[in-house]
Amino acid sequence: MGVGLAVVIIALLLFLGLGKRNTNGIDYTTEKVQKGNLEALVSTTGTLNPVILVEVGSQVSGRISKIYADFNTRVKAGQVVAEIDPSQILTRVQQNEANYESSKASLEKARVALENLDKQYQRALKLFEKELISYEEKESVEAEYLSAKAEVQSSQSRLLQARSQLDSSKVDLEYTVIKSPIDGIVILRSINVGQTVAASFQAPVLFKIANDLSKMQVECSIDEADIGKIQEGQETRFTVDAFPDEQFTGKVIQVRYSPEVIQNVVTYTTIVDVSNPSLKLRPGMTATVSIITGKAENALMVPNAALRFTPELTPEEMKAIFQRVRSEMMSKAGNTPNTPGGGESRSPGAQPGGGGGGMFMAGHSPGMGGSSSGDRTQRPRQFSRVWILDKNEQLTPVMLRTGVSDDNYTEVKWGNLVEGQLVITGLGESSNSPSHGPRPDMMFRRG
Repeated sequence: MGVGLAVVIIALLLFLGLGKRNTNGIDYTTEKVQKGNLEALVSTTGTLNPVILVEVGSQVSGRISKIYADFNTRVKAGQVVAEIDPSQILTRVQQNEANYESSKASLEKARVALENLDKQYQRALKLFEKELISYEEKESVEAEYLSAKAEVQSSQSRLLQARSQLDSSKVDLEYTVIKSPIDGIVILRSINVGQTVAASFQAPVLFKIANDLSKMQVECSIDEADIGKIQEGQETRFTVDAFPDEQFTGKVIQVRYSPEVIQNVVTYTTIVDVSNPSLKLRPGMTATVSIITGKAENALMVPNAALRFTPELTPEEMKAIFQRVRSEMMSKAGNTPNTPGGGESRSPGAQPGGGGGGMFMAGHSPGMGGSSSGDRTQRPRQFSRVWILDKNEQLTPVMLRTGVSDDNYTEVKWGNLVEGQLVITGLGESSNSPSHGPRPDMMFRRG
C-alpha cells in the first residue's frame, strides 16, 4: 500500500513539472512562471501619538488648591483646569504695590525740591550778574540745583522699577489659574489637590492634552538600509496588538533627515498619518507597520529561488552554453556567427511574454547586462538571470529585467519568459551536487 502511494506521488510530481531531469541525468526542481499581484514592503514598528499633544505646566510654585479636569475630560481653549493657592503671590503683590506708592511719593518730593532749588539758582544768576555775590556762592547754588535735577531722574527710574515689579507679581497671580491652551481631551493628569508644584528651571507638567484623537500619527524608525525606498505619499498598512485581526491604513507624510543612533544602529524617523474616526487607536500603542514601496498588478512573476539558482559548471561547460545560446540567438535574428556584423546583433527580439526561452536577451551578447543605446531611458540596467531546460533538455540561461519583489516572487518587466513556463529553482534530492554557487549578477557583468 505504501509503495503504491509513493509511486502515485512521484508520478504526480513529474506530471506537474515540479521535478525534471536533463540529458545529463541531473534532477532539477522547477516551478512555473505565473501572473499575479506583487507588493514590495518595508516592515518596521512605531508608536501611535496624537498629531498635536500639548503639555500644560505651571510657571509659578505653590500648592494645588483646585482641579477642574481629569483623565478623558474634554476641554476648550481658555478653560480653567486647575488653580494654585495664590496666598503667597497676593502678599507679594501687596508689597510691590506699597513699594510703587512709596516710589511715587519720593518722585514727588524730588520734584518739589527741584522747583525750590531752580528758583534759588535763578536768583543767584541775577545777583551774580550784578556782582552782588561771589563766584563761589553762585557755583554752590548751581551744584545744589543740578543735584536735585539728578535726584528727580533717579526717582523716576525707581518708580519704573517698582512698577515693573508690581506688574510681574500680578502676572504671577494670573498664572495661579491654569487654563487649557487648546481644544482637546486630557490624556494625562499628573497632580492632585494639595500637591505642591515647584517651578524653578523647568515647568512641571500637570496635564497632557491631545488636540484631536480622530487624527493620529505613527512615528516609525526606518533602518538606514531601507530609508532610500521611503518617500512621502506612500501607502502603509499596520496592526496593533489590541486589534490583531483588524488592519489599519495610513500614508507617509514626512521622512525626517535627522538620524538617531542607538547601539550603533542608524535609523530615521518617518511619520505616517492615520485616520482614527472610531477612536479605537490610542496614544502609546505599538504599531507593526508595512510601508508599500512598490506595486505590480497582473505581473509576470518568477520565484526568487529561480533568481538565486546557479548550476555548478566548469568554465568550459559555461563557455559551451554561452556559445550555443549565442548561435541560437544569431539564427533567430537572421545571422550566423560567421556572418559579418553577426557578433553584435542589434535587431529587436522577442518582447516579454514571447517564446524562445533559449535566448539571453534580444539585442545583447551573452553575459552582457547592458541595453542598446536607443533603449536606455526605457529599460533601466537592472538585470537578473534564471535557468531553464530547453526543448532538448539542455540548461539554458535567460536574462531578465526585474521589477517589484516580495519575499517569494519577483516581477519580470522584460525577458523571454511566458506564463506557465518552467524555471529551475534548485537541484533535486537525488542529485549529489548542492545548489550553491556564485550569484547570478556576479556571473554576468552588469551594464
